[in-house]
Amino acid sequence: MSSEENKLEEIRKKIDEIDAVIADLLLKRVQYAKQAKKEKVRMNKPVRDRQREKEVIEKWCARARRKGSGEKWNLSEEMMKKIATLVIEYTLKKEIEEGNE
Repeated sequence: MSSEENKLEEIRKKIDEIDAVIADLLLKRVQYAKQAKKEKVRMNKPVRDRQREKEVIEKWCARARRKGSGEKWNLSEEMMKKIATLVIEYTLKKEIEEGNE
């Protein structure tokens, strides 16, 4: 393997490591959401809280607005909004499904 190919493989390995961490963090987030649902049920609150959803999405967008350390590519608010929305929708779906079991 050439040195260029080795370098590419090392970069890909680092990306795979980051992807694994992201997946682990998403799992932890889902577990905390499950705990939050139990508390909401105990408190007779609705499972869905649209105000909280807006807050979470705005926090993700705010993270995108932070400038990287001179990086040419920064995170876009659009991408962060889509990711946050997807995570919220997935979590909510799982919370609702769990309630129907």
